[in-house]
Amino acid sequence: FTMDVEVEGVQFEDDFEINEKDPDGKKFDRVSRYICQSDLYDMNLTLDVNTEIYPLSVGERIKLMLTNTLEGEQNASGEAVWEQTGTQMDDFEYVMHGKIFKIETSQNVDNQQKLYISFGGLLMLLVGDAKPLEQFKLDMYVYLMVKKLAA
Repeated sequence: FTMDVEVEGVQFEDDFEINEKDPDGKKFDRVSRYICQSDLYDMNLTLDVNTEIYPLSVGERIKLMLTNTLEGEQNASGEAVWEQTGTQMDDFEYVMHGKIFKIETSQNVDNQQKLYISFGGLLMLLVGDAKPLEQFKLDMYVYLMVKKLAA
């Protein structure tokens, strides 16, 4: 069994506005599900966040980055490397490491893609134009990094 060599520095970055919180009701004490809309790529984002350590509010704006590597430093198994200093993580407030478990691409004219990622049970769904997401592959490990933007 051999692993495909991942593209170095696969990355997606955009600013999102939080439009809804827990649209289907609150399921867990310390987790909320946020529905967001992005500026640049017009993406729809559904994101589960541990609100005990990183509370967010409707109307707030966040910068979100998805990347498969931190400054090119990733061990061969794709496992998280948390002890590094001087990486992209330093510029963000909330970081999770997870795995892409499903990718759906519509065959319609709109060429829309759905990227499903699990961060230890906290889920993320990113929906939008396939072009900015095409570098991401099934079973790829990724870092999600978020920070709040000034109002």
